[in-house]
Amino acid sequence: MRLNEPVIFNGDTIVINNANTTVGYAQFNKDKCTVEYVFVNSMFRRQGIGAKLINIAEEVVGSRLKPSNPISPLGQKFFNSQKYQNRKHFSSLR
Repeated sequence: MRLNEPVIFNGDTIVINNANTTVGYAQFNKDKCTVEYVFVNSMFRRQGIGAKLINIAEEVVGSRLKPSNPISPLGQKFFNSQKYQNRKHFSSLR
């Protein structure tokens, strides 16, 4: 299914949706250079959407982001994943 262009709200939240639902979103803190929250709808996981959200957030902040604490086991798995570790920094995935 086709995804809509990511939308940035309040300068700290990125939302990706399609015609029917929210596919994923991320909230970040520009001052601390941290990712506060990442959510990807379970039907859309393992497709690079989480990495895309982080990449766009890093473009907005202008710096590499790190996860804020506490981090869930699923979040830890994501941030340790090969797809996240090998993502292209500051390259547009849009």
